[in-house]
Amino acid sequence: MAATRRAFIKNFAIAGSALAVPSAWQRVLADSKKLPRRSVAASGLELPVVGLGNSNVFREGDVQASMGLMELLHQHGGSYIDCIGPSRFVVAEAAGNLGIGNKLFLGSYFSDDDEATNRADAQRLLEMTGKSQLDVMQSYPEFVIPNWDHFRRWKDEGLTRFIGMARHRSEYYESMMGLMETGTVDIIQVNYSPLETEADQAILPMALDKGVAVTINRPFINGEYFSLVRGHEVPEWASEFDCDNWAAFSIKFILSHPAVTCVLTETANPKHATQNMEAGFGRLPDQKTRQRMVSYLQNL
Repeated sequence: MAATRRAFIKNFAIAGSALAVPSAWQRVLADSKKLPRRSVAASGLELPVVGLGNSNVFREGDVQASMGLMELLHQHGGSYIDCIGPSRFVVAEAAGNLGIGNKLFLGSYFSDDDEATNRADAQRLLEMTGKSQLDVMQSYPEFVIPNWDHFRRWKDEGLTRFIGMARHRSEYYESMMGLMETGTVDIIQVNYSPLETEADQAILPMALDKGVAVTINRPFINGEYFSLVRGHEVPEWASEFDCDNWAAFSIKFILSHPAVTCVLTETANPKHATQNMEAGFGRLPDQKTRQRMVSYLQNL
């Protein structure tokens, strides 16, 4: 019965049926624009500037809701989805159902102590998405660094196009920078926002200097950002960089850093997801305005 149901959903999704995604998503798909893109170092590949992190719908295993979220991203020209653990396979199944596996750029985490298990998981993802190779095989630095030879071997063998590491706390920056010194890191992911600017000091400049692509997590600090700004109006001067909401205020600050390739957001709400992607369009703040944004938030 389960296999029949999956086949039914897949066939209708590929045919473009509106039944494949919840009605809440259908209303926002009709009016979409294509996100701007930025280069991934010297690879020739370009990534849309806003992507998806490990959303609750992925973690909860909700394939239908995941399809809606991913279809919204795809309709806006987005492609990057970052996911870990069982979420990888939820995203892969949803991508297969939608028939867009080869149009997505998936940042997949591998951290099993048994290399054979990591390889088996990678093969399963390839089969589910229809990809010939993975986009990014990555993990946390505490696993990546002692196992970097595995990641490099996977890339050399063509199992993945890029390899990298990700963390959301500044205490890991030093070890990440140590591995970046080898010149073999393609992509990193760190936390950065107008309320968490530590990455400005060294790791982002280093990534820019070495041509390492950068994706950003915690643009809203897991909701703490919205708790801070709740009840406050976006300042009028934010219109100078085409910003009229607090989500865009943070995302545009992040994207205005020259080292940043893509910002990852984790919402499962279609309205919020659309708003986040809209922040990828229009003007960005200059350095003087960036400093003003940080000061404004610090004084709320």
